[in-house]
Amino acid sequence: MSLKTITLACLVAMLMASCGGGVALQSETIKLTKKQTEEARKQIAEAREKAEEARREAGEKPAGENEEKEQSLPRATPQVSEDILFTLIYYVGISKKDKRRAVILDLDDDGIEFIPTVRDFEYEILQNVSMDEAIYETEIFLGHEGLITNYYFKKVLGLDGSVIGYEIRPTYIQEFYGHPDPLEIEYSFKRRRVSVSIGLKSKPKSK
Repeated sequence: MSLKTITLACLVAMLMASCGGGVALQSETIKLTKKQTEEARKQIAEAREKAEEARREAGEKPAGENEEKEQSLPRATPQVSEDILFTLIYYVGISKKDKRRAVILDLDDDGIEFIPTVRDFEYEILQNVSMDEAIYETEIFLGHEGLITNYYFKKVLGLDGSVIGYEIRPTYIQEFYGHPDPLEIEYSFKRRRVSVSIGLKSKPKSK
């Protein structure tokens, strides 16, 4: 796969935000080697194993066995031709603790543009990406967090019902936020532009 990059601007933006900075950043990229990618995925698996072990020691049921847990969202990868390209919009949030993190795939050459409704340093854009490359980049972007259990694909439909893009968002272990799918993503249509806003659902009230 030719496109194996992760945006350096995302990491810098989160660091600036944690220090109280708020400036627009220029997009730069760094290459990730296959060995670094495999090591990152190994660390993810180890983090998940430690989380499960901690639950067992605390007498809790492992993730997926809690009867009150919401049903996991499906990870049905869309079947898209390799010739179809997208523009990826990464929502990186304002800090490492910000869970408003998702990826929007804007279908190229359809005359419709997705517009992020956040500050410049809260998102990054990667252009001319196939679906396979988008999935790879999303796993790199979101996959470092041990609390993530899966990724959820959703079609974004235009006013005429046609597919104009996709959203990819992470699902988490229920204990992290009270339910596995904490994001609320809304789309507002105005002519040939689609404004995208991302928020968090209200935490469930403690019983």
